[in-house]
Amino acid sequence: MGRNQLARGLHRAFQALEPGERGFTSRALLGGRAKIGAGAARTVPSAQQASLVVPATKEADDVHHGDATPFRGGAPQVAFDHFGAISMVTDDAEDEKLAWRNEDGKRHEDGRYAAFAEEISAFIPKDRQFTDPVRTFAYGTDASFYRLNPKLVVKVHSEAEIQRILPIATRLKVPVTFRAAGTSLSGQAVTDSVLLKLSHTGKNFRNYTIHGDGSQITVEPGLIGGEINKILANHKTKHNHPVQYKIGPDPSSIDSCMVGGMVSNNSSGMCCGVSQNTYHTLQDMRVVFADGTVLDTADQASRDAFLKSHKDLCDGIIALAAEVQQDRLLTNLIRRKFSIKCTTGYSLNALVDFPLSDPIEIIKRLMIGSEGTFGFVAPAPFNTPPAG
Repeated sequence: MGRNQLARGLHRAFQALEPGERGFTSRALLGGRAKIGAGAARTVPSAQQASLVVPATKEADDVHHGDATPFRGGAPQVAFDHFGAISMVTDDAEDEKLAWRNEDGKRHEDGRYAAFAEEISAFIPKDRQFTDPVRTFAYGTDASFYRLNPKLVVKVHSEAEIQRILPIATRLKVPVTFRAAGTSLSGQAVTDSVLLKLSHTGKNFRNYTIHGDGSQITVEPGLIGGEINKILANHKTKHNHPVQYKIGPDPSSIDSCMVGGMVSNNSSGMCCGVSQNTYHTLQDMRVVFADGTVLDTADQASRDAFLKSHKDLCDGIIALAAEVQQDRLLTNLIRRKFSIKCTTGYSLNALVDFPLSDPIEIIKRLMIGSEGTFGFVAPAPFNTPPAG
């Protein structure tokens, strides 16, 4: 069993949440490669949606778009949209141009986005929904060099709103992407579908609770990593505690990246290595799944209820972990690979780090690094190591 087979197994397990195609992911619906006002949604005028198709013929050798390098003969046909996003063009593109497919550049409006906007307008006011080209371009830009422009940007203010949005997205098959600070270089915060923006929405998603002397802190996804360390430093000074604590991950973007992205990307850093990365320092979490179910891994009642309500998912995780743990060579390979710094791909080490008797613990650790493809992580308590 290789890594791709394991990833497919994880997808099949999480599909137990609801039959059929997934309703939200970061880059594709959950069944594929991992990566979601009153009235119809506003649309960008057709003139602004026009694209430039560059044919892969010798005659196209000198075709330029802006400052782009010309495409030479033999290269595939590509299309540039109004915002500079590039997508592949197939031979039957004209016949399929109005057909929705869950691929970059092919998520055309077929009525689902208007229906989505109309439904969420029952609890998300229009002044928090953006479809104009300026703000969708701005909010759809992250620190990567990838370019996808969202059809709709929604500023969400609470876990309760996420809990209502995700079932709607699932039912309408509208992929959604979560965005915190957007500091990653890998393009996890870009989409040409719906972007759910958590950052810079006032005090929303910025609550925290310091426990005891600061050796643990519960934080929401909109807090910046560097802010948390300052909060812990002020707590130590104010209460004259003997030990100064900090969060374990120390990425280079710590003064701008947010907890939501740190958890979703399994952040580590130059100094923390593996032992103090997000995977090893996150104590618990609250997760909102595609069907709107909330799992609080710190609450035994919530764990017990989830084991009953999502038995198929838990059984699938147990079966997958059992298959991996029975393969000694694969188990050793996973442990060896994850003994070094790794912030890409799913946390497959969760399948070998925990007993089959505790699928909730496995699910919790799989959430770390899953980039929003398995669920939305809300408040999360971190164990904080001593600074220095």
